[in-house]
Amino acid sequence: MSADPTGPHDAEADFAVGALGRAVRVTVTGARAGALAAAFADAWAHLLLDPRAETDADVILDSPTDTPDSLAIGLAQASAVITRAFIDLSTGRGLLFHAAAAVRADGRAILLVGPSGAGKTTAITRLAGPHGYLTDEMALVGADGRVLPYPKPLSVERGGPAKAQLAPSALGLRVGDVAHDVDRVIVLNREAGGPRRPRSRRLDLVESLEALVPQLSALEHHPGPLGALAELIRHVGGIEQLSYADVRDLDPASGPPVSPRLAADELAFSNVACDRDEGTSPGLIRTRADEALEHAELLVLAHGSEIRVLAGVAKTLWLEAGAARAEEDILDRLRAVHGAMPGDDVALRGTIDVLVDAGVLEWRT
Repeated sequence: MSADPTGPHDAEADFAVGALGRAVRVTVTGARAGALAAAFADAWAHLLLDPRAETDADVILDSPTDTPDSLAIGLAQASAVITRAFIDLSTGRGLLFHAAAAVRADGRAILLVGPSGAGKTTAITRLAGPHGYLTDEMALVGADGRVLPYPKPLSVERGGPAKAQLAPSALGLRVGDVAHDVDRVIVLNREAGGPRRPRSRRLDLVESLEALVPQLSALEHHPGPLGALAELIRHVGGIEQLSYADVRDLDPASGPPVSPRLAADELAFSNVACDRDEGTSPGLIRTRADEALEHAELLVLAHGSEIRVLAGVAKTLWLEAGAARAEEDILDRLRAVHGAMPGDDVALRGTIDVLVDAGVLEWRT
């Protein structure tokens, strides 16, 4: 393996990166391969395997032309493509969050969920120092409620066209190397002009699902993502939303403020069969849903990467439309459940139209 940073046309360099029970072969090529390889070896040293190790996927890093920012750009590209490879290799093995994670003093994990720019890296750098750094960008949570370590270099804003990729040791972080039970899941909510002192509140089950689904990868490949999410929410006593103006206001010692856990009955749910008759009979029928949960008086549906929440008449319509039904049959059933009122046929047809437009129901002709 060549790691000489001086030659203008350095030879290729091969690395094997191991994490999440998988391994990715990284081949560095291009005019500045040696320089990029040397920088890569420094940033990823703690995850490097024997270069002869068997790997599960291959990625190519083409070193950028020699400019003042070329190494930073190359390392940022490396982080993106390697993380993408590990996401692909982890599909179907658990819930894949856009999240950072650290280990608390008691050995349990805290998960910080949020989109790019929410402050995950800054927060996890402050929180992980005393105990353990697990991941900065992608968190894999298994069915057992444990998060697996992926302690990639941290992406830190240092000016320039690309974020710097810093090894955990460069930031004084201890790397966690085993899975840890998740005790808190926190959705970051940065508010311009928000509270100087960060505040936390628990989200109910439906709010939690709506907050977490957009922060998941490969949701459609999970055998039961909605149920798995609901189980995780119940496991941690409800998702917490942390509102803050500046994540640097977090206390590294005590961590994010804690709001009281929700009671088990407040997070109770049941699975609902979402199959439908695939015959040819005409009428109103529900569209194919991947998963359905019932919580209190609400019905939560998963359609790919989207979730929809139904209540009242809308919920009854979906439950009754497992097989194609004529309009009059549907109206009769709705009146039996919800009562009849003068002019209710217009209102009920309006609700049907809304659900058809939303892709929840369809007319089979």
